[in-house]
Amino acid sequence: MTSKKYFEACDNFVKAVDVANEVLLNYPHGRTKEDIDGDIEINNKRRDLALYAEKEFQTMQCLNSLVEAFFTYFQECVGPDVEEFWRRIKEANLPYERENKLEKIMKRGRIRNDIEYDYVVDTIVPFQQEGIISEDDVKKLNDMIEKFENKRRRL
Repeated sequence: MTSKKYFEACDNFVKAVDVANEVLLNYPHGRTKEDIDGDIEINNKRRDLALYAEKEFQTMQCLNSLVEAFFTYFQECVGPDVEEFWRRIKEANLPYERENKLEKIMKRGRIRNDIEYDYVVDTIVPFQQEGIISEDDVKKLNDMIEKFENKRRRL
């Protein structure tokens, strides 16, 4: 039997998807109408997978994988659309928070796994261009990237 916790989490996820779709329509942030329509279609497919999942897939693990995939853009990107999304999430009292993955990696001083590696490689240039990270941060991150790649080669 599906848990109450699943249904509550699913309801919150559906609300977050609705917020995202509204924000994408109102803050195109350089995207074409086709791009926005495609993003909304993907969001709605994820929402529907959660809402109409077969009984055996109505688990927190399955839902969390949909949530993680959905939030990737809003966790890793910057811009007025992302800022508005997080403002509305907070305003709606939804149980999601923006995670500063880069800050955690910088504090730790190393990249732990392939997911963090991909994140750093994907975000280092745009974050530098947006002024989110300094030249010193870029140097530190490049050192961490090099160390991680060397470690991976040895395995």
